[in-house]
Amino acid sequence: MICSMLMAKEKPNHLVDYYYKLKTQPQRKPHKVAIIACINKFLKVTFQLITHGILYDYESALPAQKS
Repeated sequence: MICSMLMAKEKPNHLVDYYYKLKTQPQRKPHKVAIIACINKFLKVTFQLITHGILYDYESALPAQKS
């Protein structure tokens, strides 16, 4: 599923952003390690959304920008 999200760059999401963040850090993570980290993040986010009855929205989840 994560690989499909990486290939289909139709809608932005935090998992793809997180993958590229892991791949571009000074201590680059291998592909499989970054994928497993994204799966872990997906499971945590999904559990949180389901338990609180919230729909995923990329725009509302963006951190507030400092002025």
